[in-house]
Amino acid sequence: MPTPAAPQRVRLYGGRNTHAARPGRMGRVTPCGYPVGRTDHRLPADEPVTCPACKRNLAKENR
Repeated sequence: MPTPAAPQRVRLYGGRNTHAARPGRMGRVTPCGYPVGRTDHRLPADEPVTCPACKRNLAKENR
């Protein structure tokens, strides 16, 4: 389920985890700190986040 803080989902190029993503100053960025590039795969917003660092950072933000 998408969170208001990071409503988009992305799988980074060559990666296995699904990250949350949100607009940043220089484009999209994940809560774990990775910039989202053109070669990364956009996923549906209802895709579950599997990146442990994204989950941790989203939990901190939603307290």
